Amino acid sequence: MSNAHPAAALPFRADLQGLRAVAVLVVCLAHAGVPALAGGFVGVDVFFVLSGALITGLLLRELEQAGRIDFLGFYARRVKRLLPAMLTMLAVSFAAAAALLSDTEAAAQLASAPYAATWVSNLYFAFAKFGYFEELAARDLFIHTWSLAVEEQFYLVWPLLLTLLPWRSPTGTARGLAVLGAAGLAASLYWTYKRPEFGFYLMPSRSWQFALGGLAYLAASRPDLRRALTPPRAALACGLGLGLILASTALLHPRLAYPGAWALLPSLGAALLIAGGPALGARHPLAHPALVWLGDRSYALYLWHWPVLVLGFALGYEGQPGPTAVLGLFALLLAMVSYRCVELPFWKGRASHGPARRTLLLGVLAVVVALAGGLTGLRALEPPPSGAADAASAWRGDAPVIYRQHCDAWYSHARVEPCVFGPETAQRTVVLLGDSISAQWFSLVQGIFAPPQWRVVVLTKSSCPMLDIDIFYERIGQTYQVCTDWRHAVLQDLARLRPDVIVMGGVASERFTPEDWVEGSTRVLQQLSPAAGTILLVPGTPRLGFDGPGCVARHRAPDGTMPAGACQADGALAEVAPVTRHLATAAARFRNVHLLDLNDLVCPGGRCRAVSADGVVVFRDGQHLTDRFVRSLIPAARPRFEQQVPALGQP
Repeated sequence: MSNAHPAAALPFRADLQGLRAVAVLVVCLAHAGVPALAGGFVGVDVFFVLSGALITGLLLRELEQAGRIDFLGFYARRVKRLLPAMLTMLAVSFAAAAALLSDTEAAAQLASAPYAATWVSNLYFAFAKFGYFEELAARDLFIHTWSLAVEEQFYLVWPLLLTLLPWRSPTGTARGLAVLGAAGLAASLYWTYKRPEFGFYLMPSRSWQFALGGLAYLAASRPDLRRALTPPRAALACGLGLGLILASTALLHPRLAYPGAWALLPSLGAALLIAGGPALGARHPLAHPALVWLGDRSYALYLWHWPVLVLGFALGYEGQPGPTAVLGLFALLLAMVSYRCVELPFWKGRASHGPARRTLLLGVLAVVVALAGGLTGLRALEPPPSGAADAASAWRGDAPVIYRQHCDAWYSHARVEPCVFGPETAQRTVVLLGDSISAQWFSLVQGIFAPPQWRVVVLTKSSCPMLDIDIFYERIGQTYQVCTDWRHAVLQDLARLRPDVIVMGGVASERFTPEDWVEGSTRVLQQLSPAAGTILLVPGTPRLGFDGPGCVARHRAPDGTMPAGACQADGALAEVAPVTRHLATAAARFRNVHLLDLNDLVCPGGRCRAVSADGVVVFRDGQHLTDRFVRSLIPAARPRFEQQVPALGQP
């Protein structure tokens, strides 16, 4: 509940605190990687509806009792309720990242700190343009503050909007909220499918959820509706509402265009729980004391869980249930301390008193100090003024030369623009085909299929695996139509080119089903097999589970040595084994398609290391190989290629 002026305080509802607990739990578990709760991001939608109900209720009650809204008092209460705990989280997380991560990692993962401190991080993430290989930017420690920024921007405009509605008439207020909600929903639907990043991050696209919460509050407070909503009917409404939220959590996933129409499910579920809760009172299942206890600490837990998980994952604990559970418990402990020592004193304790004007001035001063501290800290993490990049930056940039020749246009367009290496007079042609995981093998392919006999043609598009399926791409928030169009065009071009050899690879992603892998690969191979002499299908390399260059930078001694056991992943090969089997099934259907698995060279003995036994850095991020390491594999890989392509041994 919010800390409101006594004249405008709302009755405490334990069921709403329990609903907060459900919302924060599903968010945290989804971020922790629990597979059955991939749709846990809907907890944020529940928070938006709840905020709309509570803030609308507080402001309408103040209008009814005082005839006006004390704007300064309202904003001061918001500042005291939310700002101290958030600034504490930002400061502690910033310091922890600077201490635990390499400078390059920390700089990339703390980039949003100034925006988070000023409650505009949603604008930063909506308008930022990240490159394909900026993997660290996707692990920004403060990306979760986008939802807090949306709420603060809502709080900024909502009091004024309510005063413009016919607030003396509940029916008029409801109609006004319905109009505002319909406009916000229309914006959300449009942006979700036209500009997905705007639909997800911008406040106008979420305003309908706040308006829906306001309508739910009105429904719960109207005497005639409360009389009509008998306990059995209320139980049905609440059961349906909770069912919608839990079903959304279990059935939705990040590969959907969201929020859009899908967000109606958890949002309507939250509205039903808000409207039906008063009729059940203390008998409401969500009013259980344990849920109320967690709901009281939901804001603190939301603040702390993400930076704790991200820092833990950066240190190599991603995908490990035991360590992840420990990280979750540590986040809960931090939330308990933050709630008791920071949040409560400013919310309900001694620090909660004081004139509104002074509170706002102190809040602005605190934000200015935090902003200055964040900018200073980020500058301290930058490379020296001389411009000399540190070793980690050099490893991170150790990519094939094709990326400097614009062979890969990513999602910008679907034009087929090959890069060609070797003489036009070459007797034979090899094509390197696939996504960025396939592209990492360029130097190896060029080294084995050498001129003057061979010409190498590169046809790659990042995040576009060679599967004949439509792909929803999370980075752009919509179906990757450019990938589909490019793939069709490439297959037609290859039918005309008729190369001697095609080396085709791709990421070993778990987001595709076995049928996607087997049948999607088969449909592609059906078109390629008649067009090529030999097709070598290279399974995707494993993921480290952490940033390779950053880990090496943290552990490598000045003499180049590494502690035993540092920066390695033991179970990574097992994770890609199912995809390898699916590709083998598809390859077996064609006489000229052969599986060529190089993963035992990447991860000898089944153990993936960030640095090879020869001291070469293996990964340039968490999944792509450095070009130097790929070149080092040429002697060991050559016999495998020669076994499948006899022409390699011919003059």
